[in-house]
Amino acid sequence: MECPKRLSIGLAALCLTMVLLSGCRSGTQYEPLQVQVAALVEEKSTLEREIQQVYSDETTLKADYEHLQTKYQNLLQKSKQPSLENPTWAELREFLEWDDTDTLPYIEGKFDCCGYAITLRDRAWRYGIRCAFVEIGFSGSKGHVLNAFETTDKGLIYVDVVGSDKIAYIEINQPYGTINLDNVRFEYVACTGDPTEFWTPLTHHTEPGPFSYDYYIDYRSRVEFYRESVEAYNKAVVDYENGRTPYSHSQLAAWHTNLHALNQDLGSVLYKALSEVKNIEVYWN
Repeated sequence: MECPKRLSIGLAALCLTMVLLSGCRSGTQYEPLQVQVAALVEEKSTLEREIQQVYSDETTLKADYEHLQTKYQNLLQKSKQPSLENPTWAELREFLEWDDTDTLPYIEGKFDCCGYAITLRDRAWRYGIRCAFVEIGFSGSKGHVLNAFETTDKGLIYVDVVGSDKIAYIEINQPYGTINLDNVRFEYVACTGDPTEFWTPLTHHTEPGPFSYDYYIDYRSRVEFYRESVEAYNKAVVDYENGRTPYSHSQLAAWHTNLHALNQDLGSVLYKALSEVKNIEVYWN
């Protein structure tokens, strides 16, 4: 590292300047030397701060590296297992976060939803994870292909990795829906009360099974609540700026904070529900 060397040079220069300063007798000769001394002292302080920052960054990077190494070794160990096993939800999530199938480019007629599902299934097999290839038929359209995992703690979970990692929600005669992996939560902001008065203290709802279709229905209702509340908030802000609103500044500030918290729960990517599912076929590896 360069910082200690630069610091020693700065200190040497500072000492030399102090020697020259002690040999000067004229007041006018002191002034330029005093300026140099001040500059060197400031440079010394800057270098010391830079060194501390380097040490801090090194500690953080080392911790991150060790964490990634541990996760890599766990996945590597799974890849060597001779038989397939059902994962826990935490293991499935870790696998999806490491796997990059969702980043592969979609090519119509060559690498579509079927290609994604086959790739994820094969990669799961190499990691020793039992995975299913799932075909669903829609009313009035061709259908869709995705994957499924039977977790040991949360039951059957459908996964759709076309374009991004998503949890899929399937029920016969209901629209096919997905939620981004990062926004499937066991605890989330409860959307109760009037969306036009969303400034009161937030409450949170605990959901033991965020993989059921009921959870998806609740998620869509929260999305609608958020949309209505944003529209009402924007109108209230305009009215406030024009002096014709019943809301106080503190209420508007609390409303804005609550909307931000709800947005973090829901995520910025909201997927539109597809057609109704008419049939489901599951093929396990």
